[in-house]
Amino acid sequence: MIQALALASFVLLMLAGAVELWWGSALRLQQRRNLESIEQRLVARVPADTRGLPPSLPAAPRRRPAGKQADEFLMRANLPRDRAIWLALIGPGVLLTLLAWWRIGSAWSLPLMASLYTVVLWLWLRHRIEQQQQRMLAQLPDFLDGMIRMTSVGNSLPMAFQSTTKSVAMPLRDVLDRTLSSMHAGADLDQALAMATRPYALEEFSLLHAVFGIGMRIGGRADHILQRMGDFMRDHAAARAELRAVTSETRMSAWVLAFLPIAVSTFMTLIDPTFFKPMFFTTIGHKFLLVARVLEVTGGLLLYRLAKSL
Repeated sequence: MIQALALASFVLLMLAGAVELWWGSALRLQQRRNLESIEQRLVARVPADTRGLPPSLPAAPRRRPAGKQADEFLMRANLPRDRAIWLALIGPGVLLTLLAWWRIGSAWSLPLMASLYTVVLWLWLRHRIEQQQQRMLAQLPDFLDGMIRMTSVGNSLPMAFQSTTKSVAMPLRDVLDRTLSSMHAGADLDQALAMATRPYALEEFSLLHAVFGIGMRIGGRADHILQRMGDFMRDHAAARAELRAVTSETRMSAWVLAFLPIAVSTFMTLIDPTFFKPMFFTTIGHKFLLVARVLEVTGGLLLYRLAKSL
C-alpha cells in the first residue's frame, strides 16, 4: 500500500507539471507565430541585393545540452551558475524530508515532504524569474531613450548601443555586457542581442533585435521605431501594474486558499506527530491521505489557473 501511494504521489506531481506545460503551450505558440510573422515581413521588405545577408532573426537551436539549460534557468532566476547553488537548493529539501521521516516514522512521509518542498521551491524560482523579467522590462524604455539620443546626433546603432550600455544598471546591464562581448567576438548587433537574450524568452527582446536587424541591413530612421517601442513599453507596463493592483486581492485569496491546508497540516504533523499517526499507519488513513492529495492537487491547479488568468 505504501508503494502504491508513493507512486500515486509521484504521478500526481508529474501530472501537475504536465498541466502547467500544456496551459503555457498556447502562449508560447502565439509568441512563435508572432516572431515568424515579423521575420516574414522583414524578408519581404529586404531588397533583392541584400537577400544574401544573414537573416535578422537567427534560428535558435532546437535542442541544447541539459547543462546549458540548467545554466540558463539559473540565469533567468538571477542565481549564480555553479554547483554550490544546487546544493543550497536541494539540501534543505533533503533535511526537511529526513526530519519528517524521523518525526512521523512512516516511509510515506518521504514523498509527501519531498513533493511539497519541490512545489514550494518551484514557485519561489518562478517568482524570482518574474521579478527579474519585470526589472529588465522596466529598464528597457530608458535604455531605448539613451539610444535614441545617441542615434539622433549621427551615431550608428552599434556605437549608440555601446555608449548607452555604460549608463545602464543591473540586471539589464548583464544582458547588454554579454551582447557587447559577442559583438567584440565578431557577431552583428542583432545576432549578439539574440544570443544574449535567448535564455529570458521575452518577446520585447525578440522585437528589439529584429528592429536592430532592419536598421543595420536596410537603413532608415531606426530612432523613430525605437521611440515608438519605448512609448509602447511604458504604456504596457502602466496597464500591467494597474491590472495587478485591481486583481491583487483575488490572486492573494487564491494563494492563501491553496497553501493554507498544506501549511497547517504540515505544521501540526511536525509539532505533534501522534495526532496524525493513524493517517500514516492504517489502511483507511492511507486512503484518506490519497483522497486529500488528489483534492489538494486539483484545487491547487484550479486556483493557480485562476491566479494566472488575471
